[in-house]
Amino acid sequence: MRLRTANLIVTTRGQKVKILLSIAAMCVFALLFSTQAQTQTAGTNLVIHANWDSKSAVDGVVTLGQMNLKGPETVIVSRNLWNGRAAFQTVLAPNAVYDVILTSSDGTQLAKFPVTTVMINPANLERAGISLVFSRADKSLKSASVNVDMNF
Repeated sequence: MRLRTANLIVTTRGQKVKILLSIAAMCVFALLFSTQAQTQTAGTNLVIHANWDSKSAVDGVVTLGQMNLKGPETVIVSRNLWNGRAAFQTVLAPNAVYDVILTSSDGTQLAKFPVTTVMINPANLERAGISLVFSRADKSLKSASVNVDMNF
């Protein structure tokens, strides 16, 4: 009976080793035969929609800035909202962090949020859009919806 238990343990360890070797082989195979992502677009179409809860469009400015390790962020683009909407095409850097800042026409900062390209290839990011709805009474954010289109 003891011998049988020993064989069971050896078999279980052997199965674990086989599984680990199989996983390692698959990872090596994937690494050796994978192709690097190809540039699909000449930049990413970034879109923002901003409305009040009364359905009227927000008037203001949206700014995209790239955060730097030292010093102030670099402003990539700044656009006026037209009918509550702004859009622009830009090339995003890999492994970067950006700030999107929405300021109303009276100078109030309505929203500021980070966007990152850390876990994606920004060359494959065709479009990123966000729709924001703010409370007219206290200018607080009521809802946000984010949509992203990738091309592999």
